This record gives sequence, C-alpha cells and structure tokens, in this order.
Amino acid sequence: MRTSARKPLRPPKPINTRTQSSGKQSTRDRLLTFASEQFAEHGFRNTHTQDICKAAGANVAAVNYHFGGKEGLYRAVWDYAMAHAINESADVDLSTDQDREWLYHYLRVCVLSVFDTGPASFLRRLITNEINDPSPISDEVLSEHLAPRIQELEVRLRRMMAPHVSDFQVGCCILAIHSQFSAITINRSARRNLFRNDKPSIEEAEHFTREICAFVMGGIRAMRGVPPALRRDRTPVRVEESPGHD
Repeated sequence: MRTSARKPLRPPKPINTRTQSSGKQSTRDRLLTFASEQFAEHGFRNTHTQDICKAAGANVAAVNYHFGGKEGLYRAVWDYAMAHAINESADVDLSTDQDREWLYHYLRVCVLSVFDTGPASFLRRLITNEINDPSPISDEVLSEHLAPRIQELEVRLRRMMAPHVSDFQVGCCILAIHSQFSAITINRSARRNLFRNDKPSIEEAEHFTREICAFVMGGIRAMRGVPPALRRDRTPVRVEESPGHD
C-alpha cells in the first residue's frame, strides 16, 4: 500500500479537557476541537479550514502555523480520534492471551463506538467518511491507524480457526465481523427495531456484544471443523432444471 510522504509536524498533543469548559483552550486545541467535529461530520473534502478557524476564533493562518495545512490538521484529528477510542476502552485489556476474551472486548469497543455520539464516535465516523469519499491521504491514515488493529485481529483469528486456515477464509471472517457494525451504523431503522431507540443503554450494548460474539465464535468453530482437504476452492455445481409438466 502506497502512502504519501508525511510532512514533519509538531508532535501531536492531546486536548486539555480541563480547560474546555472554562473557555481557556489554546488556539491549537480549539482548532483541533472544531476540526474533529467538522471532519467527522462532513468528511475531508467538504470541510473548509476557513470555517474551522472562524468557529475557533483563530486567524486563517493558524492552521498552517500549528498543523502545516489542512492535511496536517486532518492527520492530527485522526490522532485525536484514535486517542479517544483508546481512552474509552482504557478499562479493557486487549493484551490478554485469551483469544476469545480479546475478541469479545474488540467487539465491545466497536459496538460502543457505534452508539456513542461524542468524541468516542469520531474514529468510526472518520472511517465511514473515508470509505464513502476517500481523502487524498486515505491510504496513509487508514494504514497508520487501522492496519495495526486489523493485523492483531488477523493473528487472533488464525489461532482460533485452524493451523491450515487460508488467507481467504481469514479475510472473509474479518469482513463478516466488521459488517455487523456497518449494518447498525447505516441502517437506523433496523437499529430502532432491535433496540427500540437510536442510543441503546450500556446493558443493551453489552447484550448485543455477547450475541455477536457468540455468532462469530460459531462461525469460527464451523470453519475450524472443515478438514484441510475440503478447504480448496470449488466451482459450484450447476443443477439442471427438470422439464415442467403440463
């Protein structure tokens, strides 16, 4: 995967949340606050730095000074969104050697990010925007922020599935896992039918996570039970239709 050369920027700094309510944020923090909301809501192409600067009460040159331009600001927003996603799951130990437990917590973090409407939702919304309308640095931000998580998921799945599992099978499993969250993100009517509202309670989210985890584990067990000799690709058998009767 090709990525564009990243311009040297100041090291990303977290927003000082203690000063947000008092209105004493620095110019950089204000820019990052409004930019995160705008990029998450409108995507890269439909977000304008002039609007961000106006909302932040900053000079139009401030984006260049603090971030090196719009792309630099966008990178900082991804860093900020990832930091929030990590902070929201700070009580979850994803370093565990128990692969099923790790998978459950991975699913839980994904589920909660769908239902959250605050900063913890930024990463999920940024990803959705990149899928629908890729930015000029799409490959870079996705590979830097998402590739490590997907790689860890792949390692865990391979251990759980079978020694001779194929790359295609692992890819199908990863796609099936993330499709669960795409469905409840996009289809709001289905979400309301399932939970009776757009924002389920923590208890409902936990229940949903357990059911999805059980479904995923069932699929893993089914794939693990297929003998290696039968895992090769097969051409579907064509069944001739029987002639109709008058």
